[in-house]
Amino acid sequence: MYVLSIEGMSCEACKRAISNAISLAVPGTAFEVDLARKQVRFNTLPADQFALIRNAIRDAGYGILETGSR
Repeated sequence: MYVLSIEGMSCEACKRAISNAISLAVPGTAFEVDLARKQVRFNTLPADQFALIRNAIRDAGYGILETGSR
């Protein structure tokens, strides 16, 4: 599992904005946005999609604190 910790996600509107940004950047990719933990989790994440997702989150106005697999 790949986990991105999101900086600045604090409400349902933030959660929707991040979900929409990811869905537009990489349609069909399965992910879960966890508002309570301020994370986005992916079961699989091909390397070529990782940069697209990071850029989409940043373009939506949020930061990424850490990346990794768990």
